[in-house]
Amino acid sequence: MSDLQKILKEEYEKKLAITPNLLMEMIEEIMDSIPQASSLIEETPPVSDGGQVNFSIPFPKLVPTEAWGDPTSQSRIAITRIFDSITREPDIRARIQHVNSFLDPEQALRKAPGGKLNTVLNMLQIIEALMACLNDYNESSAGFVFESFMAALTGGKQISGRVGGTLPIEDFVAFSETDDTEVPVSLKLLSPRTNIHGSFTNLIDYLFIRGGSGVSEIKYLVAYKDVQGDNVSQLGIWDFTLSRDNLIDAFVQSGAAINLRLLGEQAPALKQHIAIWEDSPEWRLEMARILSLTPGYTEGRGMFDNNLDSSGQFVDVEPTSVDGASAFAGQQKRGARSNLYRAAEVAGQEAQRGEGPDFEGWRQTLEDETLMDAGLWSKNKKTQKKYDDEIKTHFDRGFEYAQSTINESFFGSFHEREKELMREEILLEGSREGGSQWGFSGEMIVKLQPVLDTEYYGDINLSAANVSELSKIYIEKIGEDLMKLLETTKNFSENIGRYFSAPDRSEATQANALARDQGKEIVTSLEEREKEED
Repeated sequence: MSDLQKILKEEYEKKLAITPNLLMEMIEEIMDSIPQASSLIEETPPVSDGGQVNFSIPFPKLVPTEAWGDPTSQSRIAITRIFDSITREPDIRARIQHVNSFLDPEQALRKAPGGKLNTVLNMLQIIEALMACLNDYNESSAGFVFESFMAALTGGKQISGRVGGTLPIEDFVAFSETDDTEVPVSLKLLSPRTNIHGSFTNLIDYLFIRGGSGVSEIKYLVAYKDVQGDNVSQLGIWDFTLSRDNLIDAFVQSGAAINLRLLGEQAPALKQHIAIWEDSPEWRLEMARILSLTPGYTEGRGMFDNNLDSSGQFVDVEPTSVDGASAFAGQQKRGARSNLYRAAEVAGQEAQRGEGPDFEGWRQTLEDETLMDAGLWSKNKKTQKKYDDEIKTHFDRGFEYAQSTINESFFGSFHEREKELMREEILLEGSREGGSQWGFSGEMIVKLQPVLDTEYYGDINLSAANVSELSKIYIEKIGEDLMKLLETTKNFSENIGRYFSAPDRSEATQANALARDQGKEIVTSLEEREKEED
């Protein structure tokens, strides 16, 4: 049972003014008096606690998974009705704030007017799912699951896999499953002091050439987390946008060496050429020329190098030849090399944690056939030393990465795919200085608000104290409304009995009138719930 469910159960038991036995007697009387009443009452199995039978509010637990990010999956379809309780407004901030309104005690007091409880129950399930995303998964899995949650929250889809030979910078696309404008989003879940990072090469490709003409902008949704004990107690939500129009200004005005180094001496040329952007071969060729002089654009890796032919036409294929081999054999060798690099990184992480040997010890476990398949084996000792040094670079990177995540990853607790992209980029840069990751601090995105259109959504309070206070409010609402419906149904059945059995016809007439009024009240209450579900 989750913490939220436990709190709800405890608070409900404190509030309940009627004993479980009496409640069951009420239900049994209704069932005995009116057989048809079974259609009015949803039977819920009792919860066993220490051998005692207790009444608790039916509160189905939603278990967030990566499948939530796929609109066609059964898991996503199953939660659609729950997430439909969120405002339909096609705005990420509005949707997050709608959920957050159920976490504000003052606003909670005004929720569920007239006994409309379905939205409250649905929102409590959504909030619990959010807490599960943040607290119930390891770092690697949490990133994917949090993206899937946000995709469901915004009526969108999660993005995975390579696009045109590169890893996508967007983690999900909001509103892709509605009739509204799609919003590509890169999601960052970070500690308050962790900088926001991303791949410069992939950002350039995304904005200017991916798919042929690029995508005009990307929204960054940043969730800064505060942790108490083992759980996230608060989230501070921000967003900002990087686009064709503001990219160069944002990097230059940030004044950060990490960003200025990327542009080198090409900032004026890039700004001037981007200002006359057009989807034409001529524009792309000139952009490729400028980028070849730009320190931050990784040579041989970007799409302006790999997906542009000599005439400036976009070619949506990956390079296929490796060391003169056939196209298919080339991709097989690349795959084997990639797997070996990944294995080296994992081995480096294990070595740092004391779970595996150092590089020399691990290298001895590699078979010649494995090295041959990856194109990293040679009879020449000097050449083999070069290959081993190349493999060791990946091993060392894994070692450093594991070391940096002892407390908090240098990159923050965001999506493992983004980390993979950035590690891959660093490894492929070779001797180029400075790297090719851009970075903004929390202070920078505030300073650059006019350029980045930075927005602060506010804080989401998930602390145990706040949840406990909210539970008292919602349990009171839920408990009172359910008890009112049950009590009305009980009186309704009694008055029907009196109508048929009373010897005094005036008493029977009075019972008839009361039963009709109570019947209308029951029907109205059920109709209101049905409307909420629809």
